[in-house]
Amino acid sequence: MKNTARALTPLAVFFFASCQSPTPPAVSSSAIPPAPLLAPSSHRLVGRVIGVDSTRRFAIVELAASAPAPRPDAELIARTDDLRETARLRATRQLRGRTLGTTIVNGQPAIGDEVVWASP
Repeated sequence: MKNTARALTPLAVFFFASCQSPTPPAVSSSAIPPAPLLAPSSHRLVGRVIGVDSTRRFAIVELAASAPAPRPDAELIARTDDLRETARLRATRQLRGRTLGTTIVNGQPAIGDEVVWASP
């Protein structure tokens, strides 16, 4: 038992010594350019299109859990998952639970398109 403890002690020391991360070399602050400031996107998520009536120019949007309900006449953008704009929408007073009625101003939204606030 004593011999085993003696044999494992150097192994434990080696293991703990190798686990320590080396300190990075010092770099002067003038060598690193400042990172650009990132501003939050003005296109915050409102929800997803769950229904479209193209003859009446009407789209139904299911609001995201974190999104507040848009005020009537708020301008919204419908876009695909690869961020291509498919339509411009205008919020109406038709709000029931987390479902919002919108009118299609231009374009043709598709079911599943995400809806975001338009830039101010």
